[in-house]
Amino acid sequence: MGGALEEKIYELSKEQKDSYYKNGYLVVPKVFSDEESDTILDRLYRYANKDFVAILNPDRPEYLIAQIAQDFSVDYLLGERVDRIEEAIETAKIMRGVMKDGNMVSILETLQGKEVVGLQSQILFKQAGSPYASQAWEPHQDNSYIKSNGHYITTNLFLQDADKENGTLYFYPGSHKEGLFPAEERKSYREPAGTNPGNITQMQLDKYEKVDENFKKGDLLVLHGDCVHGSYPNVSKTRSRPLFSCSYITKGEEFVPGATARRKVIPLH
Repeated sequence: MGGALEEKIYELSKEQKDSYYKNGYLVVPKVFSDEESDTILDRLYRYANKDFVAILNPDRPEYLIAQIAQDFSVDYLLGERVDRIEEAIETAKIMRGVMKDGNMVSILETLQGKEVVGLQSQILFKQAGSPYASQAWEPHQDNSYIKSNGHYITTNLFLQDADKENGTLYFYPGSHKEGLFPAEERKSYREPAGTNPGNITQMQLDKYEKVDENFKKGDLLVLHGDCVHGSYPNVSKTRSRPLFSCSYITKGEEFVPGATARRKVIPLH
C-alpha cells in the first residue's frame, strides 16, 4: 500500500486488457491484502456516524474534519478535539496513499495508455442493518457527474466479500462504447435513507445483457466512466459491503468539479 509509483508493479495480461476494452470494466483480484483492506476499513469506521452514511473525500483532512465536526460536542475537552483532528489528518494521509498506490496507478495508466491524475474519493459502507443497507444505486454512468470526453475512470476497492445478498454491483458490458447518455439527475450524496441514488441513464438497456459480479476482499474493480452499472440492496442481516472508491481522469482533460465533491487534480507521481 502506497508503494513507489515509479515502479510498474502490477502487469495486466492481454486477456485482462482486452476484457476491459470490450466490457468497460475489469475485476483485478487481490490488489490489496486482507490485512491492508482491514486497516483501511478500520480507519474509515472511525468516522462513520450512527447511520453509516457515505463519507466523501476521506483522503482530504478538511473533508474528514468537516464531516465529523458535529461530533465535537461541548463536552469535548480541547485536547480531545486536537487528538481527533490529528487522527483525521493521519487517516487522510493513509487514504491518499491508497489512491496513489503503485499497483492502482500502474493498472489505470496501462488501460488509459496515458498518465492519470486523481479527482476524488468516497467510502460507501452499506452497513448491514443500517438505514442505508437497503439502498440500491440506479443504472447510471459515473461520467454523468464529471462529463469528461471519455477519459474518466473509477476504482472500487472491496473491503469485504460482496455478492447479491449483501449488495454487489451489476453491469451492462459494452455500454461504454456508446458514450455519455442523457440522465435523470438524482441526489447521490447523503440522500435520504430509503431512496436510491444514481443519475438514471436514459438509454435502451435491454439491448445489453445485465451481468452480476461477485468480489472478494481486496479485489479492485476498474470501471470506465461510461459503463452503465448499478447495485443491489444489502438484505443480509450480518454482512456489510463496504467499498472505497477513487476517481481518476487522464491528465489534462477537463471535468466538472462539482459543488459538493469539489473535484480537483491530485498528482499521483
